[in-house]
Amino acid sequence: MAGLPPFVSPLPATLVFGSGKIREIGKVTKALGGRALVVIGTGSLEKAGHLAVVEAALKEAGVECRVFAGVPAEPAVEWVDRGREALALIDAEVVVGIGGGSVLDVAKAIAALAREDQPALAYHRGEAKVTQRGLPIVAAPTTSGTGAEVTPNSVLTDAELHVKASLRGGDLMPAAAIVDPELTVACPPDVTAYSGLDAIVQALETYVSRGASPYSDALALRALELMAPALGTAVRDGANLEARERMALGSTMGGMALACARLGLVHGLAHPIGHVWALPHGFVCGMLMPAVMEFNLPVAAGKYAAAAKAIGVGDDAEELVAWFKALAAEVGMKRPAAIDAKPMTAEEEQLIVEQTLASGSTKHNPRTAEEGDVRAMLREVVGAR
Repeated sequence: MAGLPPFVSPLPATLVFGSGKIREIGKVTKALGGRALVVIGTGSLEKAGHLAVVEAALKEAGVECRVFAGVPAEPAVEWVDRGREALALIDAEVVVGIGGGSVLDVAKAIAALAREDQPALAYHRGEAKVTQRGLPIVAAPTTSGTGAEVTPNSVLTDAELHVKASLRGGDLMPAAAIVDPELTVACPPDVTAYSGLDAIVQALETYVSRGASPYSDALALRALELMAPALGTAVRDGANLEARERMALGSTMGGMALACARLGLVHGLAHPIGHVWALPHGFVCGMLMPAVMEFNLPVAAGKYAAAAKAIGVGDDAEELVAWFKALAAEVGMKRPAAIDAKPMTAEEEQLIVEQTLASGSTKHNPRTAEEGDVRAMLREVVGAR
């Protein structure tokens, strides 16, 4: 059928970008409510001095706040219910999430389910439907990775069923996002590397996704142009603000692209693989990307070649694959010891295959992945039997 593909682009009503802009969080939050639950991680924000800045800005703007701290990487759904309990203690009118993708995902789910009466697990499993409007969200990322500040979803783990999946819906889109590259300067090299690889993978997957459009292509390609020369520098020299700025903006633009185009087979595989071995999400994405690109070459070589040209690494798709492998090695990617220490069981292999094939990300991959394809890729990448 002729014509351009249709698309929907959900975006925050307010997007603030720039170094030092976290100081505007009080004004941004006050426009949404006078009582805020501030959701943070396990201590790095406070150690870097950023939490004090945030609390001072909220106080100056007349916003009462309560801090809900300790959200871990790869959080279980139960963290949302703990946050909902904290929310009720101050009858919060807005949720402020400041942290990496896991923190932002928990903050978004707390806000979206604030007025619901069932445990969060019921909504995550699809046993209950959201019927009430959630609270507004202000999101400020401290890593350049998931783009969660501009996406209408929340990735959480069901520990009992061993499933990592997303809550989705309009109320999960932040009302405001503050992307301040200075918040990422304290991010350690390994986290910078893995979150950055995730951001680059997301831009590449979005660019070749079945859901891609000229709109998402423009965002994804520009995101790659920003990030490709910056990640290595950001890992080697975390205080390099120019590299941090390029990664922060590229990550956000990639998130905007994926919000309307979806991802691909890397993310379909990465969630269950990461859960089985308790590996960082970005690490798994970086480990999988070359194999998935090679699988996609028969249908996506033209776009991969365009991406290679855009970032100046060659003229064809194979050169893009080689570039990504070299980048991953440069920032410290190597086969994780956890995989060799705990060989995959047949049951775990079957679980990964089933969850990968059911994933919406897999269904948006440019080349259809059948069960045999997924098993072969597992054997190639992680040595599944």
